[in-house]
Amino acid sequence: MTGPDTEWAHTTARHDDRGHGRTERRTIRTATCDDDLFPGARQAFRLRRDAGGLDGAWTSKEIVYGITSLPADLAGPAHLNFYQRGHWAVENRLHWIRDVTFGEDNSQLRTGTAPRALATFRNLAISTFRLAGRANIAHARRDLLDHDEAFAVYGI
Repeated sequence: MTGPDTEWAHTTARHDDRGHGRTERRTIRTATCDDDLFPGARQAFRLRRDAGGLDGAWTSKEIVYGITSLPADLAGPAHLNFYQRGHWAVENRLHWIRDVTFGEDNSQLRTGTAPRALATFRNLAISTFRLAGRANIAHARRDLLDHDEAFAVYGI
C-alpha cells in the first residue's frame, strides 16, 4: 500500500451495509490523544458516512468528529465504528419517536417541572406500547381507541 492513507491503515476501519433500499459505508479513523484536547479524552476520531442507492452510486457524504474516553487498546477503530452505529439505534428507537410521533420538539411547555413530567409520560406510553408487542408506535397510537386497553398491559 502506498499513498497518503497508508499511515492511517492501522487506525482505520470500514463497514459497508446494504439494506432498506440504500448502501452505506462508514469509515472511521482514530488518533490517540491526551487531556490537552479535552479532560479524560483518550482518542479522537473522524467518521465518514457515505450513502447511496443500491446501484452503487454514492449520493451523500457526512463527516463527523468526536472524542472518547476509551483508550485504543480497549476500543480500536472497528469497535468505535460499532459503538457509534449503536448510538443511532438509541436515537432512532426513542428520541426520534418522542420528537416526531409525540411532537415533543413542538411542545410549548418550558417552565417548571412540566417538560420533565410530560417526557416521563411519553416514555411510559412508548414502553407500554412496546410491552404490548407493538413495533410501530405511531400505528399503535392511532389504533388505541379504548384507553383502558393501554393499562391491560400492566394488568390494571
